[in-house]
Parts: sequence; C-alpha cells; structure tokens
Amino acid sequence: MKTKFIALLSDFGADDPFVGTMKGVLLSKAPNLSIIDITHHIPPQDIQTAAFYLMAAMPYMPRHTLFMAVVDPTVGTGRGIIWAKTEHYQFIAPDNGLISWVEQREKIVETRFINNSGLFMENISSTFHGRDIMAPVAAAIAKGLPEKKIGPILNEYRRLPYPRPERAGNRVTGQVIAIDHFGNVITNIDREHLNAKAIFNVSSRMLKGLKLTYASVQEGEPLALIGSFGFLEFSVRNGSFARTFEVKIGTPVEALVSLDE
Repeated sequence: MKTKFIALLSDFGADDPFVGTMKGVLLSKAPNLSIIDITHHIPPQDIQTAAFYLMAAMPYMPRHTLFMAVVDPTVGTGRGIIWAKTEHYQFIAPDNGLISWVEQREKIVETRFINNSGLFMENISSTFHGRDIMAPVAAAIAKGLPEKKIGPILNEYRRLPYPRPERAGNRVTGQVIAIDHFGNVITNIDREHLNAKAIFNVSSRMLKGLKLTYASVQEGEPLALIGSFGFLEFSVRNGSFARTFEVKIGTPVEALVSLDE
C-alpha cells in the first residue's frame, strides 16, 4: 500500500534529537514524504497512553497513512517489530500491544514480523530501533515495497486489553485511560453510555451533568464534558483536574445515568 503520508507518535519529547533524526532517515530514503507529528509527548514508556492516542487520532489521518509508533520500553531485548494493516491504514510498531486498540476503530486484517534486514540501517543501535529499523522500513513501504518483502505473516501479536466500561442498570463504571497536557482526565466511557443529567464520581469528587465547553463554568471550577475524541473527560477551567484531585491513569470512574431520557 504505497503512501506519501507517515504519521509519527513517540515518547521522545522535543528536547533531544531523536525525532529529528528519525525524520532525517525517512526523508533521506523517501524525499517526497509528508510527515505528520501526532505527538512526541507520550509519557515515557507509557504504552497504554500511546495506544489510546493512536486509536483516537487514526480516523483523522489521510487514507493510507502509515503510522510509525515508537514507545518501546523493551527496545533491544529481542521483542519483535511488526507491520500491520487495516482497510485504510498501515502501522509499524514494537510488538508490545501498542497497536492493539486501533481495532476499536478498524479491524487489523494482516500482520507481519519485520525481518528484512536488507532494509535496515548498516549499523543498528540496540537502543534506537526507531531510527535504524522502523524508519528505513517505513520509507521503503511508503515507496511501494511489496508486503511479502516486509517479513513473514504473524498470526498473533501482543494485545493490550481494552478496558471497556460496564453498565448495570443506571450505573456505568469505567476508569481513567489518559491524562492530556492540560491535566484533563480522559476516561474509557464514551458518549453512548451517558446523557446530559448524568452524575459522576471520580476520586471522591461528585459532578452533576455534562457541560458543552470548558468555559461553561467559572475559572478554577471542575466540570465533566464529552471531549473532542468522543470520551467523557473531567476538567478544571484553566487548571488541571488531574493535579487538583490527584487523579492517575487507572483511577475508577462511576456515572449514574438518568433512565427517563
């Protein structure tokens, strides 16, 4: 699946030359690429947050985009690097569960173990496979490398279980699955589980009703709303909900939903 779009996601940050070096390899080998930076501020080694943002951003990328996701706490230890495709997209990532949540949006139809060493950089660092393996392979695929030359079919890849919310009567239980740069707390409860009169409990804090915008309350006040990716969020206007209420990824969330709507 030839493409001109490469979308990058990593935990490298912006202070070091890692992202720029990967882009250099990509553009040296495929000069006509268009590179999209999804984010490079995934919390270090946080595979779950990476899986969430990859899932959430994917539908907004151009068709046939190749995602290169590099959050790799076990780099150099023998874990595999894989290529996968859905109907509309392709992915390169370490085999650590990072790609598994994209199946909440599109089914993965083929996976391959990347082992064509002829595509790799000549000198491979044990700590920077994003530069030395993933980037040159991504460039080759973008230019039209046949799928069979990527490596053998992989029937099973590592999966990170998706934390589905549970409903019993008017009670919906879920958890925090990501915290963004602003301290907004993102849960695994989507809009389909809720209505405007829902009452929420998170970190012993009770909030009533869904607001439409972050500016629907006074400065410094907390609120609940459906965020831009369609999931329930908790926020503090011009502040950090996560810091104010000491919320972390995995914190339980409960919603009581009115049954008369």
